Amino acid sequence: MLASLILLLALTPIQDPSKVRDSEAAFARGVSLQQSGDLPGARDAYEAALRALPNRIDALSNLGVVYARLGQFGEAIKRYQAALAVDAEQPEIRLNLGLAYYKTEDFPAAARELGRVVSAQPQNYQALMLLGLCDYQLNKVKEAVAALETVHNAQPDNLAATYALGTAYITQGQTEKAEPLVDKVFRQIDSAEAHLIVGAFYLAMKQTPKAIEELETAKNLNPRVPTLHSQLGDAYLFSGSREQAIKEYSAELALNPRDFNSNLRLGWIYREDGRLNEAEALLKKAIDLRPDDVAVLYQLAQLAQAGGATSDAVNLLERVTKLAPEFSPAHVLLARLYYKLNRNADAERERAIIQKLTDEKQQKEPTPETKAPQKP
Repeated sequence: MLASLILLLALTPIQDPSKVRDSEAAFARGVSLQQSGDLPGARDAYEAALRALPNRIDALSNLGVVYARLGQFGEAIKRYQAALAVDAEQPEIRLNLGLAYYKTEDFPAAARELGRVVSAQPQNYQALMLLGLCDYQLNKVKEAVAALETVHNAQPDNLAATYALGTAYITQGQTEKAEPLVDKVFRQIDSAEAHLIVGAFYLAMKQTPKAIEELETAKNLNPRVPTLHSQLGDAYLFSGSREQAIKEYSAELALNPRDFNSNLRLGWIYREDGRLNEAEALLKKAIDLRPDDVAVLYQLAQLAQAGGATSDAVNLLERVTKLAPEFSPAHVLLARLYYKLNRNADAERERAIIQKLTDEKQQKEPTPETKAPQKP
């Protein structure tokens, strides 16, 4: 026992008292400067504290916060990671790390860190809401709804959670659940965000003129709200205003190059317009964001076909039909390309699938006898 204690003391570094005093003084100066709003001064003070004691966890954490407030999220992430290397059991620091990853749009990394926070603190609703937002960005809408419902139920006056949950419901097509949330946000806040969610609701309800009105109001209030231009692009595209839609999608991508919907929609428009190189660049961004998205894969297949890359188009379409067996346009194009490649047996198989899907669709449609009578 005594030998073990002697060994432990021998291995424990003895801190230089002068360095401890220097670090304490610099840290106290950093806290004072941070509280007064002098972020560059606070940064320099915390770095001085760390030069004296490099593994000082409170200085690393505070320095990460300062860098985040300065908008230097990469530097913030390094400091949070260094702090967690000293002590991994620091949920507040891990939450800040997750938030920094979210700000840099590294949603997989953000979700990983926030998930660890939620596992340790199930009632940390800030972390849970951010995790729900990450899941939404990663197209894991079901998981996003579950997380955001928990936050909304626990904090019904949290309008940010209400807004996010309403948006997720709209994405799922659950407009009946979205409507009261939309109304709640709109009644309490006359902001760009409120008009955005109301516009998105009208868009989901296929009430395009009302959607455009709300989304244009949002744009006048704050044109930099995430997804606003993308939603407005959809509204104009569905109303037949193709050129205006292009402008809105381009505006969204200027603000957020990783917006999935704008990359997909604009890539599709450019493909139809014969601007194949521009279409390819946009659709490749979209597929990087969502590798198994059927709509993007189908557009890439059509793009490959237009460029004469028939085999590439077939490979993409085979992925589509595996992911979405009931998506008949993919079977139609695949049959045509199989014939072109003299793969007649494969083409006939696709034709049989197309006929089966057509028959099933007709069986689901109401017959004249079962249709509701028309009013005179």
